[in-house]
Amino acid sequence: MSEAWLNFAVFFFVQLIVFVTHAYYEKKLSDVPRILGWGVLTGIVIGLLSDLVYGKSFGLWSYTLGYGALTLIPIAAAVYGLFAAHILLMQQARLRHFFVWTMITMAGYEIINYFFRVWTYKLELPILGLFIFLMVGYFITAVFVAAFWHVFLKHRFLFVDMLIKK
Repeated sequence: MSEAWLNFAVFFFVQLIVFVTHAYYEKKLSDVPRILGWGVLTGIVIGLLSDLVYGKSFGLWSYTLGYGALTLIPIAAAVYGLFAAHILLMQQARLRHFFVWTMITMAGYEIINYFFRVWTYKLELPILGLFIFLMVGYFITAVFVAAFWHVFLKHRFLFVDMLIKK
């Protein structure tokens, strides 16, 4: 197994543990298989689009495994799929709770990626600029996924309902 695939496997298993911990916190352990299923399906769509547009076309990041079809699909399923599954765990969250767990997830992704490199950023930003870029990017993606599920797949999100009613 190459080092890049080993890093990917470590990243996936650590993030899976973080996801199960989050599911335990949200008291949704029994729903983990269903939530992971929805997350993976959503992650593949969002991940492929995001990676091909922002990663490959705009060159914002690159993967140590490359941009082949046999690597982008597992990356989308694991990286974006677990992220989307985290979002689905937060259907009853208020906006602050939603933001905090999104940032915890982001921190976990970026810390694990720092030690077990799966992707690298191609941005020429100071560390604070990169941190702000990541916070905004992860949060916008999380809100987009929640809003998509809320509107089209009838997975109701409390914070979306609260924002609409204001």
